[in-house]
Amino acid sequence: MENSVGLGGITLVVAAIVWLAIFVPGFSKRSELRANSSIVKRDVKVAQAKLPMTSDEKLNRLVNTQRFFSVLFAMFLIGSISAALAATTNAGWWVLSIAVGILAILSILVSRAASVQASSLASKLHRTRQELRKKASTKRPLLENRDWAPNPIPAPLNQPKVGELVNNLADVVEIQRPANILQSKELDAILARRRAI
Repeated sequence: MENSVGLGGITLVVAAIVWLAIFVPGFSKRSELRANSSIVKRDVKVAQAKLPMTSDEKLNRLVNTQRFFSVLFAMFLIGSISAALAATTNAGWWVLSIAVGILAILSILVSRAASVQASSLASKLHRTRQELRKKASTKRPLLENRDWAPNPIPAPLNQPKVGELVNNLADVVEIQRPANILQSKELDAILARRRAI
């Protein structure tokens, strides 16, 4: 069988239409979703930056500051000592040793200041938590009688109140026998007609 030359072109046109109808809108939707999610993330970061820090966050920040400047002090102290040892052979190293020593002293001062603030904040937090625990333990009401008591059952709505006379009785009607009573032969004839249908 011979295929016409235009079949390849038609297939290419159909593939292009499918591409434009399915994949291009998906790419544009995906880019819109990425833009929206980046906007939301940025707004969340801005909102979190505007929130005031809690006492626990302040304490964590002070402890991290103390640790960072303690490590920095150790590094500057080692640098100052090594520069002082190098200054024994070359006089130019004394200036570097003194400068690094001053930085070591400043870093230990910052570390100590952060430590003092962290300890005062931690003791304040501890006191407030202990006070809350005491208040929670003392404010509990002491139950004297813990015996089981049944739930009260509500009175039915249709019960008459005491002292009222309710006449809910229906009228008495005599039941009379119908005048047209069918005989058994008549019933058999009716049933035979129904069966014939």
